[in-house]
This record gives sequence, structure tokens and C-alpha cells, in this order.
Amino acid sequence: MEPRFRALVLHPQREATQQLVGLLRGLELGVEIATNGTDAMRRIRQRVPHVIIAGHHPPDLDAPAFLEATIAAAPEALRIALVDSPDDAVELDFRPAHTGTIIRFVARAHERSRLRALIGEVVKLAGLIEESRVLTRRLAVEQKQLQRRQTLLDVVVKERTNELEDSYQKLKAANRQALFGLAEAIEAKDPYTKGHCGRVAAYTLVLAREAGYPDDGLETLEFGAFLHDIGKIGIRDAVLLKPGPLDDAEWVHMREHPVKGYEIASKIEMLKPIMSAVRNHHERWDGTGYPDKMKGDAIPLAARMVAIADAFDAMITDRPYKAGLPLPECKKALRKQAGAMFDPDLIETFIERGVCELYQDELGEHADAGDVDRVVH
Repeated sequence: MEPRFRALVLHPQREATQQLVGLLRGLELGVEIATNGTDAMRRIRQRVPHVIIAGHHPPDLDAPAFLEATIAAAPEALRIALVDSPDDAVELDFRPAHTGTIIRFVARAHERSRLRALIGEVVKLAGLIEESRVLTRRLAVEQKQLQRRQTLLDVVVKERTNELEDSYQKLKAANRQALFGLAEAIEAKDPYTKGHCGRVAAYTLVLAREAGYPDDGLETLEFGAFLHDIGKIGIRDAVLLKPGPLDDAEWVHMREHPVKGYEIASKIEMLKPIMSAVRNHHERWDGTGYPDKMKGDAIPLAARMVAIADAFDAMITDRPYKAGLPLPECKKALRKQAGAMFDPDLIETFIERGVCELYQDELGEHADAGDVDRVVH
């Protein structure tokens, strides 16, 4: 049986190509190989792949330039450039911005599992999107049939309506899994934040319920909170994965991620009511945040809640550059920033209603106070 999805691997070294093919085995991918750009482009135009991987070997093969050239022929494909060393990755990070997202990996043995994990998530996402499209087409056909059968008995109409409702629920579930799969792809780029998106969504939902947020908006709020950091896909690896403090220029680049996320998520129809959670979760109560310098109640409620959940999870969990804070220190830091960084009423709700204790059994207590300034900014 022919695989549903396809990958193209371009590498000038046949041994490296065969290793990559072996790495992708078992992912429901049909893999084609090419050793030069001309042959690779011919194959892409003949049959558009879902994943394009190119080895970076200048001057014979400039992987980012080749991947950039494939956007017109394969606009929806995941593009990955493999480099031989971290130095090459850093050099590529400082090139001018690409019109399409290109994720780079250093081709060392211990990093290949990350590459396989990312492509595996893309295959799952592609499958869910395909199922979603099939369900959408089925719904359209079913709806037309119902409109032509208005003279049928009420019981028949009711049965068909129930079937449509079931299909709709399946479509919603597929969309939900697709969005969560996208968030997992984000975390695959930065393994140190594994689970962060899910915890931020959980903290935000519990805080929203305690704060009286409308019930009919909770599901969309969950999606917005889960994808609040989607813009980090567009942040350079040298900045995103840096194990120490960022310098001023790197902070400027890092602070572009809310706008980048807004541009990506604005194309997802079901997220439009909650776009503020993606764009404005780094605004500050005193108006000194970014990107829009909003102040006080002018900051959308969803963004204010995600901001607290995001900062708290960063404080209480271990990161490569600092140890997590004990819960009492986290509460102290949050109250210190109430009225400056955060909505003071929401901070009291977050602490007094026990929202901050949601993951205590899982996270445990930490002995080191860490670096408060780094995690809450």
C-alpha cells in the first residue's frame, strides 16, 4: 500500500542520504532522494512532497536558498535544512529573514531523534488535516441532501441531523488535535520547554473559571493559551536555544515572537476571537510591555490571564539557565509584580484560589531561588 505522505531528501552524499532515509522509515512516508538541486526541483514539480530536507554543503549546495526556491511549488511543505556544525547553524541564523519558515538542525547523531520526532508530528498533523477536509466535504454533501429532503418524515430528519452532529464533533476533535499537534511541533524545536504550552493552557483555563470568564469562550481560550508561543517558530535557533542570558540585540529579536505568532495564527479561523492571547501576552499592566504598549484594562482579559500563567510556569519550572523557584517564592514574585506587570485582581485570584498549585505534585519543590528577573520578563 502506497504511503499517504511524501518526503524529498536532497543531499550530495549518497551515504548521508541513505542514513536519512533509514531515519524516516516507519513514519508513513514515501521517501524520494536526489543528489542535486535540478533533479530535486524536477521531482517536486512532478509530485509535491509534504516534507523537504536539504543538506547544507556550500558552495555546491546552499540548503536555505534551495528550500526558499521550493516555496512556489510546495507552499505547504515542512522545510528542514541540515547543517554539519553549530557554527553553520549560527551563520545561517544571521542571514536575512526567509519568506517561508525553514527549521534548521545540526546533523549530529544525538539530535536525529529530535528530527524524527518533528517530522513524525508533521505527518500526524497532515493526516488530521486530510481527515478534516474529508469530513468537511462530507458535511457539505449531507447538508445539501437534507435541504432536498425537507418533505421526509420528522424522525428521518432527526436521525440525519444526529449524524451531522456526530460528524461535526469529529471535525472539531480533528481540528483540536491538529492545533495541539502544531504546539507539539513548536516544543520539538525547543526541548527545554516540553509541556510548557499544555501547563499554560491549564493554568489559564482554571484562572478563567475562577475569574468568571464566559463558559462559551473557554474552549477557544484554551486554544489561544496553548498556542501563545507559536511565533517562536520564527525565532533564530541561536537565540531560542541559547543556554545563557540574552544580550540586547537578542532580546529585540526574541520580542518579535508575539507579532510573528499573530501573523501565523491569524490564518486559523477558529483562533480569530482569541488572537490577543497570542499577540498581547507580553503586555504589562503599567504599559511598558510589548508589542502594543497596552496599559491596564485596555489589555484584553485573555492576554492578561495568559501572561500570568506563562510567567508563573517559567518561574516554577527548571530551565537550562536557572533552577525553578519554590512555590512560596513564586507567589512572592507574582505579588511584587502585581500592578506593575500583572493585573492585581487576577494575581490575587491566581494565588488565593489555589490555581498556582495545579501542578505541584508533578513539579515538586525547588531549593534554588533562581533568576526572577529573567523568567518574568
